[in-house]
Parts: sequence; structure tokens; C-alpha cells
Amino acid sequence: MKVILLRHGQTEWNALQKYQGHTDIPLNPTGREQAEKIAGYLRDNEEVEAIYCSDLSRGRETAAIIAEKLQLTATCDSRWRELCFGDWEGLTFTEVYEKYPREFDDWFNSTRTIKVPGGESFADVLGRALPALDEIAALHTGTVVVISHGGLIKAVLDHLQGSNGMWETSLQPGSMTILERRGGEYVPVKIGFNL
Repeated sequence: MKVILLRHGQTEWNALQKYQGHTDIPLNPTGREQAEKIAGYLRDNEEVEAIYCSDLSRGRETAAIIAEKLQLTATCDSRWRELCFGDWEGLTFTEVYEKYPREFDDWFNSTRTIKVPGGESFADVLGRALPALDEIAALHTGTVVVISHGGLIKAVLDHLQGSNGMWETSLQPGSMTILERRGGEYVPVKIGFNL
């Protein structure tokens, strides 16, 4: 089985480097173009049997564009939502560091366990994403596309790779990460590639 973890297409807040989290921001024109390009790639290069997505509009929009081209129906699931960034949502990266320097440093250095003020930790995200991933694996044997978010995908990769290098991995909007299920384990085979 193969799982393609796809980060949704670009939003205005991505372009402005703002934390989005659970704030429901739609795709911008660039994000829609990215989704169209990915849809064509998937149609021409993969035999996708199912599509799952975050219930936030940027995930749903990306999924709808891909699903239409692949003639499939996407299943929305709130467990694929981004990390809740709580008090940081709507702020730029610079604004967060200026307003919450200690909290940011604590979170950056212990992302797995430290919660964002008013939000979640990566452990919280994994508590919902890993069961969702296992449910998908129980239902499918071929290639499945999951449209989610950068923070969630980084949390999954960090969990699978057992490293602290999550901040070294770039996952741009519209990037794909491929996992293969081997002997009951998920193995990252390609991380964060863009078309």
C-alpha cells in the first residue's frame, strides 16, 4: 500500500507567512493552480483508489480539484486538520516570535510535547492522525491520497523517522510525501517534493 500525503495548495496566509492552524482559509489562485497540476500528475502517474482530506476549506478545495480529475469522491475527516496554533493563528512568524519569544522557543525545542498557547502539541496531532492512517490502511491495498497540512505531515514524519530533524524538512504548499506500508510499518520513500 502507498499513501501520498499531500500538503494543500497555497493560501493567502501561506503567502504572508501567517500561522493558519484551524482558521479556515481558502486556496488562493496559486493554490488552485497547484491542485490542478497535482491532479494531472496523479491521473497520469498513479492509480489512486481513494482520496481523504482535512475538513478545512483549503484541504477540501485541493481534494475537490483532484477528485474531479480522477473521477473519485474525497472523504473529509477532521482528524487530518492542521495543528491548532491557538493564540498564534493569524499572526506572522515574526509577530509570534516578538509577542511570544519564550513560548516559541519552548515549543520549537520540544514540539512533540509542548502545546502552542491555546493550541495543540504534535503529540495531540499524532493522537488523531495515526489512528486515521491505520484505518485507511485497513480499508485499502493500493494508492491513497491524503490531503492535509504541513504541521500534521511533519509530525507524522518525525514520528516515523524518530528524529528531531522536523524543522530541516521543507514541505511547501502542494508538496507530496510518499509513504509505503511494509510489514505493518509506514516507510517514507519520498519527502516534500513539488511538481
